[in-house]
Parts: sequence; structure tokens; C-alpha cells
Amino acid sequence: MLPARAIEVDAGVALPVAFGGLRKILQACEDAAPEAVRPLARQRPSEWNRLFPGSIQGAPDLTDLALTPSERRLHRESEEIFWILNLAARAIVETLRVSGRPLVIHGAGECDLVSLRAVMRAAEWGRLEQLEGRILLTGWNVRRPHYAACFEERRRAFLDSLCERMRTARPGGGVGPVSGRALEPAVDLEGRYLRHVVDDEAPLEHRIAAAVLAIRGCFFTTNYEGALLAAERGLALLDAAGDALAPARVLEGWDALDTGFTTPAIEIDRTSLGDAEELRVLFERGIGVVHVFTGQHDEALEAFGRGLERRAPPERLAHLHMFRALTRTKRLAQMPDARAEVEAGLKLLEGTRETGLRLLHEAWLRNVYALTYFLEKKLDLAQEQEKLAMRCVGDLHDASATHLKINLISNASYLQETARNYPASIAIWRRFEKISENWGANFAKHHRYRLAALQMANGEREAAVSSYTEAYECAGQLGDPLHQQVIAADLGLHLLDAQPATAAQWFSRAAEHGRVTGDPLRVAQSLAGQVLAEGSRDWTEALRCANASTTTPAETEPLVQALSRGDAEAVRKALPRARSKLNRPFDAVNLY
Repeated sequence: MLPARAIEVDAGVALPVAFGGLRKILQACEDAAPEAVRPLARQRPSEWNRLFPGSIQGAPDLTDLALTPSERRLHRESEEIFWILNLAARAIVETLRVSGRPLVIHGAGECDLVSLRAVMRAAEWGRLEQLEGRILLTGWNVRRPHYAACFEERRRAFLDSLCERMRTARPGGGVGPVSGRALEPAVDLEGRYLRHVVDDEAPLEHRIAAAVLAIRGCFFTTNYEGALLAAERGLALLDAAGDALAPARVLEGWDALDTGFTTPAIEIDRTSLGDAEELRVLFERGIGVVHVFTGQHDEALEAFGRGLERRAPPERLAHLHMFRALTRTKRLAQMPDARAEVEAGLKLLEGTRETGLRLLHEAWLRNVYALTYFLEKKLDLAQEQEKLAMRCVGDLHDASATHLKINLISNASYLQETARNYPASIAIWRRFEKISENWGANFAKHHRYRLAALQMANGEREAAVSSYTEAYECAGQLGDPLHQQVIAADLGLHLLDAQPATAAQWFSRAAEHGRVTGDPLRVAQSLAGQVLAEGSRDWTEALRCANASTTTPAETEPLVQALSRGDAEAVRKALPRARSKLNRPFDAVNLY
């Protein structure tokens, strides 16, 4: 039974293009409540332009305001995608509020997961705003005509998790039929690339080039099912081509499709292409990275291992050993095995010509080597490897080398922080100020936050408060209430005992920023901190907000229990501790 007067929309798509279903949902919301949606688009034009390219002229590019994932560091978290999905969620919530009508989303089984994560975010936001149960999804068991076979089982598990987070009924029944849904027109590059991959009329080598480009595009939209579809089809196309593959035709297809985009966050560009063996390495690497990001670590190691069986230049194979080492280090805590992977990669590079590419790959391997020792608290050995890594890239100045140098400086500071040598950690961290005076507000936000944490640890309380305030103001310049909430809450914690009245003001600001981003847990934590600072002991609203949260149960449950008992000391222990890095996992929009 569908609710009366519902806003109904079919969010199914033929291809798993990120935001494909979400665009349909937002258009339905705009039709139902233009007075709610259109002002939001004007308020956040950078995000809106990623959803609807070219719809708002003159908007700054989102890459200037927010951070991307990093393949080299296996960081799937994307601040850019958080802001896009959060804007979409807010538009859905405002539509529910203004129209007074529920939203029925059909074709859920054919909707891309990136879009459904925005719907999940909207459901939690709606609970914060006392708009529970206004979103209904139907059509779970119909599958789209184009999908990644190796992702289907995981997709079903993710849909179950999504429903649990939304507090709605899980999709019942088995796997349903494949629909005959037609392909939608491409509205962005990712859609263009994926359409080309499945186009049986296009030249085979051009489709292979499109598959590589699609993997790159899907990386930045955190579209893992799209990336796996592209990799699966790419490998199948290589099988179909056999010895007849013409690498020059792959390059020709790349040149016809590529926009010239390059970034050290994912090193896929024209130089990544090669013969069939090198292309297989590239596709297996893409599959492995997706498996890491979606929690399938054994499958990731297998994919990287399949790539290592190919005949490819030593730098490419060393790169795969680095990914295997990172997976064993960051996900599996297998330090000796990780070091063995690094050593295998370094051995491959022995005797090769000392080019910039070779030095770069050695530096990244040694950086992972250092990480294994750091996690074992063998700080001297970690520092030794970091110095060797810096020696490799000291004279390199391309984007990838610069990216690594920034990483190495940061790591050197963390090593000193771990050793509790705070003056040295601060001195290293301040090297960034000498590198450039034009980092911009986004970099300054992160830099000042860490500087503040180190100053606080070093007993420089007044300087730390000043640095925190600078970081807070930088976040405000960027229109970034997410990090304003974190910074304000940290200041509240630091000032709670010595200056409770000032702490209460910062907690109040933190709660307001939490409401702006629709995060019930952050609102609850901030309100609880404010109550502690004021000494009022009225936990009612904090408890209501905490009960609305489903993002991180392990973090939420202790707070709910403490608030329910009215135990001030337990509440304080349940609040998140201040940290020395501003980066946060974007759990509110992550399923994986």
C-alpha cells in the first residue's frame, strides 16, 4: 500500500553511473517543492554542478573546496562526495518538510548505490528533524541490464545494511529478473565512459580505453560497482581481442575520450596504457583497490596477485606489491607479510635504470615500509625508511612526487608526536608554512588544526586556542560546517574544566553546525558537552538526537546509555576525544 499524495519517482538506471538515480529523485523533489530545492542549489552551487553539470554558471570547482580519496594511501573517504550527498539529503528532507508529502522511490534494485547512500543520509537527517518514516523504497529485486557480476552478492549485503541504517524493511526474496531498461543519456564524463564500455558498435580498443577512464572516474565518485563493471568488461574485451589487440588503437581511443585530467590521487593517465599484459595489470589493480575499499581484503590480495603474474615493466609490478603491502598493513595488521611485499617490490626495481618513475615507486614502497615499523612502535626504523624515501624524491618535482613529499613531512611530524617530542613535531609541521604562503583556506584549515593539537599537547594553551580559532574561521570561509563542528567541539573539550562558560559557547556552536549537516550523533555529543559545561543536567534533547543516529552504533550506544542514566562522568567518557588530524571518515554517507 503506497501512502496517499506521495511524491513518486522511478530511480532505476540501466548503467551504475554515480548520481544517476539521485538526479531523478532531486528533479522530482524540485517539481514538488521548488521553493525548498532551488535555494539550496544556489547556496551550494559547486555540489549542485556536480549533480547537474553546467546548471549554475561561475561556481567554483568542488576540488577547490574539498578533498578527494587517495588510491596511493588507500583512503576511500571523499569529502567531495560527502558534500554532494549531504546537499542531496538536505534537499530531500526540505522537500518532505515543505510539501508535507512522503517520498516513494521505485526501482531501488536498479538504482546506483551512490545515490542510495544519499537517501540513507536523508532518512537519518529526517529523524533528527522529526520527519521519521517519510521515505519508502520499492522494487528491490529487479536488476538493471548492466552490472558487475563480481559485485552482485556484495551489493545485496550493502542494500541490507542500507535498510538497517534507514530503519526500514529489508529487501525480501531472492535475486530477481534483469530489466529491459534503456540506457539514459550521459550527462557527465563517467556516464559517457560507461556507455562507451557497453557499446557493442564501438571499436573494441576504444571500449578498452573507455573502461580505464571509467575506473578513474568512478574512483572519484566512490562508485565501486561502476568501477568493477568497467574492469570486468575491460578484461573480457582483452580476452576477445587476443593477439589481435592493437595498443595504438587503445591510445587513439584514449585521445578521443580523455579530457587531459591528471592527479596524484589516482595515477591513471595516458602513460598507464600499454600492451595487453600492462592493461590487464591496470584492470586487476582497479579491481583490487575496489575490494579493499569495500572490505574484501582477501579478494583484493588475489586481484593484485593476478596482476603480478603478468609480464609488465618492473615499476608496474612494484606498484602492485605496494598495494598488497598497504592492504596487509592498514587493513589486516600483517606487518611481517607487508614488509615481505615491500622487499619483493624493491627487488623488482633493483638493477633498473634510475629514472624518476623508478625512484618514485621506490619512495612509495619505503613509505609503506616506514608505516609497518611505525605501527609496531619501532620509531627509529620508521624514521630511517622515511629518510630513504625522501632521498628518492628530493629532486623530483612532478605532482606525484610533491604529493609524496607532503606525506613524508607529515609522517615525520607524526613520528615525533608519537615519541612525545612535541617541539620537534611542531617544528617539522611548520615547514609547510615555509613551502608556500598561498596554500589557501582548505590547506590552512587542516594545518592550523593539527598545529593547535600539538601546541595543546606541548602546554601552549593560549597559542593552541588561537590556532584552533584560525582553523575554525578557515572552515567558515569555505562554508564547511562539518569541520567547524569538529573544531568547536574540540575547543569545548579542551576548555571544559578551566573555562566552562567559554566551553559551553563552543559546544553550542558545535551543536548548531551539527544540525546544519543533519548529523544527530554530532548534535547529541555537542549538546551533551554543553550540558556538562553549564551544569544543568537536562539530557532530554541530547538523548533524543542520539537515539536518532544509526551511522556508528559502537560510538552511539555508550552515549545513549550514559544519557539515559543521567551519569555525567559516563557522558564525558562517551564524548569523542580531540585528535591531531582533522580528516574524519565520512561515515554518514559510507556503507562499506
